[in-house]
Amino acid sequence: MTLITAIINFKGGVAKTTTTINLGAGLNKLKERVLVIDTDPQGNVGINLQGSEDAVLDAKALTISSLYQDRRIDPQRAIITTPYFDYIPNNLYAYQRTNGLSDYRLLKQIIDKVKHNYDQIIIDTPPYLGLDAINAVYASDNLMLVTDFSKASMTGVQILVSVLDKWHDREISKVFKQKPKSILFTMFQKNTNLHKELIDSVEDSKELGMGIMLKERIPRQLKVVEDGYTGIPTIIANSRTKVALEYKSLAETWQYARNTGEIIGSRYTMNIKK
Repeated sequence: MTLITAIINFKGGVAKTTTTINLGAGLNKLKERVLVIDTDPQGNVGINLQGSEDAVLDAKALTISSLYQDRRIDPQRAIITTPYFDYIPNNLYAYQRTNGLSDYRLLKQIIDKVKHNYDQIIIDTPPYLGLDAINAVYASDNLMLVTDFSKASMTGVQILVSVLDKWHDREISKVFKQKPKSILFTMFQKNTNLHKELIDSVEDSKELGMGIMLKERIPRQLKVVEDGYTGIPTIIANSRTKVALEYKSLAETWQYARNTGEIIGSRYTMNIKK
């Protein structure tokens, strides 16, 4: 099967794109066929990939928004091949192309046309709820809630869960409630009282509606920022760092999930089979 994962949070700056890129590159190293779809109009996937910046700047580039706007375009034409994975870009011209659109099934229809070519599809989303995020929720098999340990980020996750649970469109609300959800903590600083208390409070409750906590925890390291400037994923550029090793473990968890239908969390295992 093809495993489709949407990476989401209401708050920006929590390493959603960094996680998307490194998970994709890590899965590629495991011989998985990977497609990354950037639904964020900021186009940060392309900005952070060496040699892929042109699509972010080009008003005429084929992007995921182009495919939303004109369903006659073959999605294959929008796919860019990189050394790390295939990806469909996005850019700020998305606001012109998607203005007035409201169909939450657009992304799923696009993915259905190409998913036979891939083992894993990873969707990077913007830090707000709108056309792009709702399409990602609807099209995905599971949701990875990426958050750092800040109060703002955790609040963003809680609000996102609460809002989508009560979304005005009952179909979206129903779909969201049924989607398996996992929590990935980023910018992790070990041995602080705040982190220990937060981990315990989340792990000890399966009733939060936020999903299981993944065993991987991505540490805070300057190298991740530096690698964003070089355009090479940390898991490739600095493969022995703690960040790279945690992302390597995350990729292995996701390969296992595709093969077995189960995501292994810190204390619980979650079934994601359709």
